[in-house]
Amino acid sequence: MKKLFQILVLIGICLSLDSCYYDSIYEPIADDGDDGDPIEEVTFTNDIAPIFGFCSNCHNGSQDPDLRDGNAYNSLVPTYVTANDAEASPLYIKLKDGHQNLPASRLELVKTWIDQGAIE
Repeated sequence: MKKLFQILVLIGICLSLDSCYYDSIYEPIADDGDDGDPIEEVTFTNDIAPIFGFCSNCHNGSQDPDLRDGNAYNSLVPTYVTANDAEASPLYIKLKDGHQNLPASRLELVKTWIDQGAIE
């Protein structure tokens, strides 16, 4: 019985030592901190321009910034957008203060775009 106990203790020690071995190195991925999904790149052309589509009724070249198709990005960046800092961007500040009652989800998309560097 004593011999069986010694064998079981030896097997237990071997198993515990073997469990400390790491087979892979895991690389961290960019994460937004909320749900564990990686942050997707937000671009002006694909994500932001459609939000400002209705804005071109007023911002049609007679009122700054000019948000007509083909002019919007160059009219906004860098004058109204401080890349990588939405809180300091005049565009984000104006929208956050309620200009045109932009829905929260779209406002968050604009913020993400600016904080990611205002990519065209």
